Amino acid sequence: MKLQNSSAKEKMSNQNLLKVLFLLSCLCLSLPSFSAGKLGADMHQAKGVQCQTCHGTDMKNPQYPTEETCTQCHQKAVLAEKTRNLPDANPHAAPHNGDCILCHLQHEKSENYCAQCHNFKFVVP
Repeated sequence: MKLQNSSAKEKMSNQNLLKVLFLLSCLCLSLPSFSAGKLGADMHQAKGVQCQTCHGTDMKNPQYPTEETCTQCHQKAVLAEKTRNLPDANPHAAPHNGDCILCHLQHEKSENYCAQCHNFKFVVP
């Protein structure tokens, strides 16, 4: 009798655990993204920019965007002017500034690539 009771308690415990895991997964799926908003690719798409604009016409073999890809639409001088008053330094006018997608990842949350070597507290959109 004791063996059956122990087995029943274990079964009930497992069922409760499954219910809790299910509820937690539902909660996580309903939370907003941890990024500070939409990703760069989402913002481009919302403005009508097609994937092919940045990745080339062959979507079976998409190209990795380069700085030249970004500067077709985003002029570096304009970006440097927009960020000229940031504290510490202007990331768009840095002497070793180059590949836009080091910070602006587009399909992932952007990051402050400069922080790998510097203590700049940039928030990268």
